Amino acid sequence: MTAEIVIRETDDGVVILEGERRLTSLLAIHDEVVVTTPEMGDVVVARLPDGRLRASCDPELVKLFRRSP
Repeated sequence: MTAEIVIRETDDGVVILEGERRLTSLLAIHDEVVVTTPEMGDVVVARLPDGRLRASCDPELVKLFRRSP
């Protein structure tokens, strides 16, 4: 599944500029999703049990959670 989600890195982490509903829908189906951004490359986004979102650019995590089409 592909969806356009615009995120930007800030001093405090990552902020979702566009596509928050699409990301929420994807996270309802999968625990973690990989988002590709022009600025940061591949980013793993996961919803924590308390509802917060956590993002990481760690290549090992991206490789682990990348889903085949």
